[in-house]
Amino acid sequence: MDLLEMSKLNQLIPKPLKSPYYKLREFKNSIVFELQTRTAKINPQPILVLGNQKSGTSAIAALLAEMTDLSVTIDLRKEIPNPTYDKIIKGELTFSEFVQLNKLDFSRDIVKEPNLTLLDRELAEYFPNSDFVFVIRDPRDNIRSILNRLQLPGNLTKLESKQCKNMSQAWKLIVDNKWLGLDGENYIEMLAYRWNFTSDVFLKNQEKMKLIRYEDFLQDKMGEIASLAEALKLKPSKDISDKVDIQFQGRGNREVKWYQFFGKNNLSRIDEICGERMRLLNYPLSADG
Repeated sequence: MDLLEMSKLNQLIPKPLKSPYYKLREFKNSIVFELQTRTAKINPQPILVLGNQKSGTSAIAALLAEMTDLSVTIDLRKEIPNPTYDKIIKGELTFSEFVQLNKLDFSRDIVKEPNLTLLDRELAEYFPNSDFVFVIRDPRDNIRSILNRLQLPGNLTKLESKQCKNMSQAWKLIVDNKWLGLDGENYIEMLAYRWNFTSDVFLKNQEKMKLIRYEDFLQDKMGEIASLAEALKLKPSKDISDKVDIQFQGRGNREVKWYQFFGKNNLSRIDEICGERMRLLNYPLSADG
């Protein structure tokens, strides 16, 4: 699957109406996927791309793969409709079993899956020789992008049940992080604590991870991907200049100001909760920026 096809697949939101032809094709694809999974061999040393959801991990992993002519997984396919990563944290599934369930996606050269960020210790033990890439994004932009993806406003005190009813189980696990043992009185606070949680994965493992800031990537996509390839000791083999502006995920509204989107109270809560990590990662607080 090339980059253009991948981007189109990721942007099939909402899903097309499932005609008999579509259902048949979907069924055939699922059979092929299961057969390929059974015969796949797990890559013992994949490059693992981590970071919070909607931080730019898809674009960076896909472009890195394209530039270096490597195979890539953009999200674990089985985890999209039926997430199981939370069961590892709850002790209901071993990490080895999890990898076996997703064997085909773990067979590729580059594996990008934001939910694996929550399992960094298990990853390091299972793939001790792997290189890790961590993508970071300003929490205010990151949280806004998540809410844009879910078509939710950022200035509410709390979400109503009707606003959550169409949310998939995978996204519910992202928005409500109580199962991770995180604090938060409302959805903004919970997303802010999640940003802290994922950021701590990098801050505690800086010597083992290659950091790429999403903001730097936006300023110089070719340069940042080339620098990342060099840091990973990969040899660029393709010109990706015609692909750097492909939209891999639905784009949120970057033009609306933070205070307009979140309102004073919610924006202040993000600054308060994320402030310490923001300073460590060179993101100014709202009052400073």
